[in-house]
Amino acid sequence: MILSLITITLSAAAQISFGGYGEVSYRNVGNATDTFDVHRIVLYTGYGFDETYSFNSEIEFEHGDEIHVEFAQIDGNYSDAFNIRAGHILLPMGFMNETHEPTTFWSAKRPLVERYIIPSTWHENGAGVLGTAGNLSWQAYLVNGTDDGFDMQKNGLRGGRQGGEKAAAEKMGVTARLDYQATSGLLIGAAIYSGSTNNKGDDVVDPTELDHHVQVVEAHVQYDSGPFRVRALFANASVENADQLPEASVTDDIDGWYVEAGYDLLSGDENLSLTPFVRAEQYDLGGEEQYNVNVLGLAFQPNMNVIYKLDFQNITSEKGILADSNNIEFTLGWSF
Repeated sequence: MILSLITITLSAAAQISFGGYGEVSYRNVGNATDTFDVHRIVLYTGYGFDETYSFNSEIEFEHGDEIHVEFAQIDGNYSDAFNIRAGHILLPMGFMNETHEPTTFWSAKRPLVERYIIPSTWHENGAGVLGTAGNLSWQAYLVNGTDDGFDMQKNGLRGGRQGGEKAAAEKMGVTARLDYQATSGLLIGAAIYSGSTNNKGDDVVDPTELDHHVQVVEAHVQYDSGPFRVRALFANASVENADQLPEASVTDDIDGWYVEAGYDLLSGDENLSLTPFVRAEQYDLGGEEQYNVNVLGLAFQPNMNVIYKLDFQNITSEKGILADSNNIEFTLGWSF
């Protein structure tokens, strides 16, 4: 009997997976107070029920006092060409929303276009299908819609994320992504989100009649050649009737792009990496402001699960309305 229990316990343990990642960041931003922040600690757990069905999840502890379920999903893996996913999922948009462990990107912070236009990290409740066919990979999901908490000129689309917490679902959204691996080093892809907004505000005349339809489209390309990598992304987002939102906006449309390139000086050692990089970024949140961002940085990995990142960032506005902001950011990141 005891031997049987031990065998069952060992068998279950073999089906359990555990991991995580985290970031501690120092920021010297313009005239603001310097901060040193335990930005996030994320714990991953998974369980394989059998050869087809598995559970995967991440729980995030942010800034020491916020707890979020980042994803919690059941996957049905039937074949390369067709699989299903249901639960609390990450929307398949941009470079960062699904893959944002600190060891997978060079900068101390995620690009601002993938913070405001694509409001990463964006996770909602839903279900859908995914698969690969040759050089093509694809995903498509039905998810709960956004809410109407947008403050577009300040935070882009971030205020519309529901995050799966008692999410209103009178109105739904759909999201889809297609990637093409043109060569071993060249990836080309695009994604879209489209859905109606669940109106929660009391400041609209008749919330049942307003349609704040939300649409986000993005296109991305990445080229790798030995120690060299370059990424480029363009994103556009629109919210209908934005001037009638509880946080009224003068614009229905925001967009942005960035190009980033880096070269690993220690590419000859598979256990070390030292990558100087540059990024040019521009985004427009409506009104009269268009922001230009230039980043010069250095990322060092003493092993592939630990990374030190140092950035020098300059932000200006197209029309000179904002004073220049010269920022220094440092992040220690890890993943396992």
